[in-house]
Amino acid sequence: MNDKNYILEYLKRDRISNVNIINFIESYPIHHIEKVGQSIFVKGVSDRKWVYISCSSIEELKIIKDKLTEEDKNFAIIEDWMIPILVQGKNIKRKLSVLRLVFDDDKKLSGLKHNTSELKAEDALFLYDNSDYKEYLSVEYITERIKNGISSCIRIQQKAVAWGMTQDDGAIGFLHVLPKYRRMGYGKDITINLINKLRRIGKIPFVHIEEENDKSMNLALSLGFRKDRIVSWMEIE
Repeated sequence: MNDKNYILEYLKRDRISNVNIINFIESYPIHHIEKVGQSIFVKGVSDRKWVYISCSSIEELKIIKDKLTEEDKNFAIIEDWMIPILVQGKNIKRKLSVLRLVFDDDKKLSGLKHNTSELKAEDALFLYDNSDYKEYLSVEYITERIKNGISSCIRIQQKAVAWGMTQDDGAIGFLHVLPKYRRMGYGKDITINLINKLRRIGKIPFVHIEEENDKSMNLALSLGFRKDRIVSWMEIE
């Protein structure tokens, strides 16, 4: 096991490529962190036990694979070329692939047209009930993110009708607008508000969007996010 602070400084040499793993290390209990050549792999716990890998070498990834145990089943932010190596001899139980988009420092944003506030812990069940990703979520995880992450919402008569917040790796996510309140610019304002909050604390704003999600993709691109790379979360049997 290598020194956590040394690993963080090493990863921050390429903050954009390593933004997910950096945020995860800084926010959650880490029980293993190791440097293999120029690569890093980390084991930690948020809603479940995760393995994060920063690697660009097939040979180093094979060494990391040999260091994993039967308990290492959940992998985050895995690039396509890594999957055959990590899955070899096993089956994928589930996998979610998305495009990561990053908002660069030099981009400017328009002002907000609607008033925003923050989410509250008591909103968690309502957010879960209205999520399209229940397979990957729990009320407990949403509650933890409301308490420890960054959130934004628009309320009408004290009821949340649009919202978003950061995931466990710092990505802007959970963006949702109730059907009755769509096409009013609420999603745009929520995203702008979250970008501004992240910038104020020195974090890189980024999102993960499924490529077929045209509405979310068009919103992100219109605001100035740029496409970075395809990444996946997967659980192996």
